[in-house]
Amino acid sequence: MKILSGIVLLLVATTLVTLAALHNPGYVLIERSPWSVEMPLTLFVLLLVAAVVLLYTLLHMTMRLLRIPRDVGRWRLDRRLRHQQKGLHVGLIKFLEGDYASAEKDLVGDFKAEDVPGIHYLVAACTAQGQGHREERDEYLTQAQRVPGLGLAAGLLQAYLHEAAREYERSLATLNALRISHPGNRTVLRLLAQRARGLRDWTTVTQLAPELRRYKAMEAAAIDDLERDAHRQLLALAATHAQADTEAVWRAIPRTHRQHPTLIALYARTLIRRGETDAAERLLTPALRHEPTDELYSAYGDLQGDQALHYLSQAENWLKISPQSNPLLLALAKLALAANLPGKAREYAERCARQNPPSDIYGELALLMERLGDQAQAREYCRRGLDLQKTKGENNRSPETLFLPLP
Repeated sequence: MKILSGIVLLLVATTLVTLAALHNPGYVLIERSPWSVEMPLTLFVLLLVAAVVLLYTLLHMTMRLLRIPRDVGRWRLDRRLRHQQKGLHVGLIKFLEGDYASAEKDLVGDFKAEDVPGIHYLVAACTAQGQGHREERDEYLTQAQRVPGLGLAAGLLQAYLHEAAREYERSLATLNALRISHPGNRTVLRLLAQRARGLRDWTTVTQLAPELRRYKAMEAAAIDDLERDAHRQLLALAATHAQADTEAVWRAIPRTHRQHPTLIALYARTLIRRGETDAAERLLTPALRHEPTDELYSAYGDLQGDQALHYLSQAENWLKISPQSNPLLLALAKLALAANLPGKAREYAERCARQNPPSDIYGELALLMERLGDQAQAREYCRRGLDLQKTKGENNRSPETLFLPLP
């Protein structure tokens, strides 16, 4: 529509100019002594237009000739980019198909060293690991890290590949380096916490927890579980070493976690093994009043000593709150036996057995019956526990997988 309107306007303008020229053609006189030139105005206009067109054509051709080197460079660059994109496309497809050798050739083999993009090196590192060529993998990753803007991506991929190759120490070293070069990166912190947990480096896990919270690298609940589990492991390790300062490990746990039943039960058992029964009781009783759990009931049942009758009396009060708790009934049986009340111990044990407890409870009941001298009942409880374990093992058997992991 615009072209048609332009043609119409040009025709109208041409018509008007022609009519004006026929009515009053006019003339142009150019004089420079000793010469003079006189011509019709229309002819002068035509010559002027022709001169302008010729001058523009000459200038355009000159500029095109001057831009030939730049245009050739652009053409070569476009061709190289198309070649790189094709190599990446084909290489990725072959990599996903498992043809690692061909994928590596498409990614880096057909290019000059200076023409290989950084992303090609990253994928080529994966193809090299797929072939078991770890030296080539590391070389590709080194080349990728030299590309501006790819340092973090190359470092994370390096950590992933070390992890896949079970090079856990190297993975941890890579992540620690990334933590320094890219502080506050959520992915780095999350992977570092997972790797430290896998290596059972519980001290590092506890040190990472504040950073995980500060930068929101994980869900708050997941961070709490991770930190609490790390402190639980450290407390358990301290409990197995006679020279370890268990109290110092306990006090190093944040106050919020020190109120968790699992940690309280673990620390109380440590105190009991070291003969500090009263201290354990002072720790367990307030915790049970605040939040009674099976873990705390079980730990309370390990209390021994001259105060066993007092502990039994206290525990019987909790039976009103948790009458169906198997760990509480087992704890009452243990405390009754420690208080030299075998009849009551048997009563609580049989009450617990009637509730079909888990297999580990049956094991404890069997030991209790041995101490009471009832070998037949002890064997019966052992049989029940073994039957439960066998049934549980069969129910938890996972079906065979239809897929195999990539190399």
